[in-house]
Amino acid sequence: MLYRHSIAMLGIVVLAGCSAGDGIIAPVEDRVAGGVDSGSKTARKNESVVTQQGTAEIRPYVASPVPAAELPVVAPAPSKPTKTNPAVASLVSVANAMIKGGQYDAAANSLERALRYDQKNAQLWFRLAEVNLLQRDYAQAESKALKSNDLADGDKSLMAKNWRLISKARRLQGDSAGADEAEARAYQLSR
Repeated sequence: MLYRHSIAMLGIVVLAGCSAGDGIIAPVEDRVAGGVDSGSKTARKNESVVTQQGTAEIRPYVASPVPAAELPVVAPAPSKPTKTNPAVASLVSVANAMIKGGQYDAAANSLERALRYDQKNAQLWFRLAEVNLLQRDYAQAESKALKSNDLADGDKSLMAKNWRLISKARRLQGDSAGADEAEARAYQLSR
């Protein structure tokens, strides 16, 4: 089974598995459910599999990225019902249309203008991070997602989405350890 969160939006797939000591790679679902029975009992602890023989390391597998032309359109980010400035709502609507048309630079510009009206809107910062990811500006995507987390005001769902986005950005920059750390944070927030 695939470990999918929101990684499919970038056209990549992450498979996580671990060795059960006998060379068998077990899917995440089997580890969580207590599968991988190679003669020893398994239990989930701190994102690794603990066996009677010792601790096995989790090793994620990442498929190569899909060309930009084949990237799926990102769905609009759901937002909390709040009083929205009509100018911000209009700019977000324009940004969503630009994203659907693959015009990521125009979408980013529209979201940046919206942020001038509402700088403390964590959803807008997250949306801009998504667009930066689509633009393949991974450092900016991570920066905007961290800003969104700073403004999230305890919204665990939004914070988890931000950490998943940070995980993708780090993995696409070749930082597997940082990506795993960010995914672990997302997992903790989504429990």
